[in-house]
Amino acid sequence: MFSQLLGGNPQYDATQLEFEEPFVQHPESAPGILLRIRPFKENQGVVDGAGLLQSVHDVTTNFRGKNTSDHHSFEVWFDEGKIKFYMYAATEAAADKFRRRVGNNYANSEVFPVEGGSAFPVIEPDEYVAGAWLEMEKLPYYPIRHHNSEEWETDPYGEITSEMLSLDDSKVVTQVVFRPAKQSWTGGDRFKHNSVDDLAHALRQGTSVGWLNPRTRPASEKDKQAAKTIEQQRGQQAFHVNIRVVAISVDKDEAEARARGVAGMFRKYYNAITEQGLDDTPVWHRKEAKRASQLKQHVTRMADREWTDRRMIMTVDELAGVAHIPNNEIETPNIDWRYTQRGDRVPADAGQYEPPTDSGDANERNADNRGHNGV
Repeated sequence: MFSQLLGGNPQYDATQLEFEEPFVQHPESAPGILLRIRPFKENQGVVDGAGLLQSVHDVTTNFRGKNTSDHHSFEVWFDEGKIKFYMYAATEAAADKFRRRVGNNYANSEVFPVEGGSAFPVIEPDEYVAGAWLEMEKLPYYPIRHHNSEEWETDPYGEITSEMLSLDDSKVVTQVVFRPAKQSWTGGDRFKHNSVDDLAHALRQGTSVGWLNPRTRPASEKDKQAAKTIEQQRGQQAFHVNIRVVAISVDKDEAEARARGVAGMFRKYYNAITEQGLDDTPVWHRKEAKRASQLKQHVTRMADREWTDRRMIMTVDELAGVAHIPNNEIETPNIDWRYTQRGDRVPADAGQYEPPTDSGDANERNADNRGHNGV
C-alpha cells in the first residue's frame, strides 16, 4: 500500500540509458580478471560446481576478526547469439586458482582470460535495458532448494538458459557475486542472539496465534522438519551472495520479457519445503529519468562486479545450485560447449591458453595439435 502511494509497485519497464556513446567495459579497465569457460558437455553439473566452490572458499580476516575476503562472480551471458560462461576473479592469484580448479572439477573444459573485446556485453545508445536483483524471502538460515535437499528432476539451468535466448542482437546476463562467509555465520549477532539454534528452538516451541486471545499452536511436523533442516546449516561453509539480472535489446518489449522471464525462473526453481526461496525486485522508478539513472547504476555495478550487502548467505550446495556450469542434461540450443575431448590432458597449471578463433571441432583439434594448453 505504501509503495502504491509513492507511485506503484516495481515493474519491468525497459528504458534507454541515454548513453552518448556505446557502453563498453574493456578488460584492461575492469577491476579484476575475467575468465571465459568453454565447458565439455560431459560433467556432473551442480555436483562439480559444489566441488569448485568448496575449493575456493578462502576466508581472510583482519586483526579485529572482520571479514576482508575478496568477492568474485559466476556469470552466464547470452551475447552474439550464444550462451557463454564466465568467472570473474578479483586478483591474478584468484584467477590462477579458478583456472586450475575449473580444470580439476570440469575435465576437458577450456578456461582462458578475456584479453580482447569487452569484459561485459556492449550497450548501444538506442538499446533498451531492463534489470532486477534477487533476494531471499526469509532469513538465510532457511536454505533454498538444492541438489542435496529436495533434488530437482532437471537442472534449473535448463529453464534459466532457455529464458535467456533472445534476438541475436540482444544481450542477457545473469551474475552471481559471491564472497566467503566466516565459519561463525550461523552464530547470530555479536551478542549470540538470533542464531540457528535460537531459530530451531523457537520453531519447536510452536507458534503464537490470535490477538485478543493469544495462544500457542503446537509445532507442526513441518515446523519440526524446518528446525532440523536449519540446524544442519551449522558448520557448513557458506558465501555472502548477490544475484543480478540484466537484459538489453533494441526491442523494448523483448528486454522486459527476458529480464522478467529469467528472474522468474530463479523465483520458480529454488523454493524449498521451508518456504525459503528467491524473490525478484525489478530496477524501477515511476519517473523515467530516475529509472534510467537507477538502471545505469545497476549496469555499472554489474560491469564493475561490485559487491552489495543484501544479507544473502548460501551454503556451498545452495550457491552451486544458482552458480554452476551445466552439462548435457540441459537441451538449450546455442550453448558455447567444447565438443572435443583431449586425448592427452594438459596439466591444469600449464601456461596461458590461447583461445581458438573458431569454435568448430576441426579448428579445436588443430589448436590441440599446435600445442595450445587450455585447461
